Amino acid sequence: MAGCGPLLKNFVKRNPIISRTLEIRGDQTLEELHRAIFKAFDRTEEHMYEFQVGGKGPKDPKAKRYVLPTKFNNAFEKQPVEGNPKDTTVGSVRLSIDDAFGYWFDSGFE
Repeated sequence: MAGCGPLLKNFVKRNPIISRTLEIRGDQTLEELHRAIFKAFDRTEEHMYEFQVGGKGPKDPKAKRYVLPTKFNNAFEKQPVEGNPKDTTVGSVRLSIDDAFGYWFDSGFE
C-alpha cells in the first residue's frame, strides 16, 4: 500500500481492520519497533512519530510519551516527554497486561 491515498468506501467496508503481527525482543528500541511497523506496512516516507504507554487511549495526559527530540517539543507540547525512542528499549517501558500501548505516526502539531 505504499503511497496510497484515501481509501475507497468499498475497500474499508470489506476490510474494516488492517493489521500486522510483529515480533520484537525486549532489548530492541522503540525506534526499531517503528522501523518494523514501517516495513510491515510498506511505508517509506519519514514523519514524526511517538509511542504512548499507559493511559486510556490516544493523547491521554496520563500516558507516558516517547518522542523524538525536536526544537519544537517544549514550545508546542502540553504533555511531558518520558524518553527518546532511539534509546528506549521495549522492555524498559514495563508493559503490563491490559496497558494501552499506542503508536502515533505523523502526529503533527495540535
